[in-house]
Amino acid sequence: MFQIILRGGVIIDPSQKINKMGSVAISNGKIVAIGNDISDAKAEKVFDLDGKIIAPGLIDIHCHPADGIVSLGCPPDEIGLNRGVTTLCDAGSTGAANFGTMRRYVIEPAKTDIFCFLHLANTGLITLPWNDELWDEHDISIDYSKQVIEANRDIIKGIKIRAVQSLADGLGIKGVEIAKKLSNDVNLPLMMHIGIHRNHIPNDRMDDFSRAAVSLLEEGDILSHYLTWESGGLILKDGTVYPELEAAKKRGVILDSCHGLNHFSFAIARHAIAKGLIPTVISSDMVSIVLPVAQSLSVIMSKFISLGLTLDQVVEMATFNPARALGEENKRGGLKPGMIADITVMELQKGDYIFGDGGGGEIIHGEALLEPRMVFKAGEVMPAYSGYHIPPACS
Repeated sequence: MFQIILRGGVIIDPSQKINKMGSVAISNGKIVAIGNDISDAKAEKVFDLDGKIIAPGLIDIHCHPADGIVSLGCPPDEIGLNRGVTTLCDAGSTGAANFGTMRRYVIEPAKTDIFCFLHLANTGLITLPWNDELWDEHDISIDYSKQVIEANRDIIKGIKIRAVQSLADGLGIKGVEIAKKLSNDVNLPLMMHIGIHRNHIPNDRMDDFSRAAVSLLEEGDILSHYLTWESGGLILKDGTVYPELEAAKKRGVILDSCHGLNHFSFAIARHAIAKGLIPTVISSDMVSIVLPVAQSLSVIMSKFISLGLTLDQVVEMATFNPARALGEENKRGGLKPGMIADITVMELQKGDYIFGDGGGGEIIHGEALLEPRMVFKAGEVMPAYSGYHIPPACS
């Protein structure tokens, strides 16, 4: 006798290389069985999911669920469980000086699980969008950062730095070296943002800065916005790929598609996919101004299906791969018996869907939309939906 059975759906679990019809049984908030032999078993509650996809709970490894802490933050459950995402990872909204506030007033009250990358800058992104966060060493406190990390290792999963103009003009590559040394000292990955919101110019110094910065990343580190069209991006509009990006992939650096408002381009993504530089993880970079374009993680996954990736690939990029990048693959990101019953039930709807890439400036038509129908958080069920709508005009 089980508490819950999800019966007759298509189980897609890349962690076990499963794509087949079957059922999943849940008891006491955990997955207890998976397969065809439980389809007729008894349970307190049965969900008939014919035509639906049963997937591990979606994980957004790069977003900003810091509502009330930073000006552009999103309410966590709005971009989390309400959208079929069971785990969020905040990408450096806070640093050592204000992480405690984030933990107490955002992370702990949220229903959605939240991990964090601690920003190298003491106050994280609290000054955005008015001012960049990291100019010189006075904005950094290594010892304090280490103290905060050691006190919060259950939540802090890495270090964040943005390789933007202020860093290039100020500390320069030394700032990236400081961040990398900190990540090595605490044995956590470094997540690096590249790209600033303007077109490339001849002999672009930001391209040179990004190339030098990315060369410092090691296996398990995360390169965010690698599909940007902007200055500081590593793939140019003519399809040129800087060798530092290909070398980073060979070293085992995680390639984070990281949508955002102005850091993603369908055209650049096509070049990347054609050259085998497909994302390791799909993420949203969701902040309040990103919501109208990106909409949700499942909509972004649908965009990559339209770009030619398979359903299995995009599910892996939003479940098992981010779980592994966070060191959580034994707890979430899969449907193995004994794991937390974090499950996203979706339907692959066919139709004519219009997708935009924000600042990339392109609209495309897709034939499929991954629409969440319900989500289970530790076995507790609630409704979920993609929030899909025709995107606003591209900027």
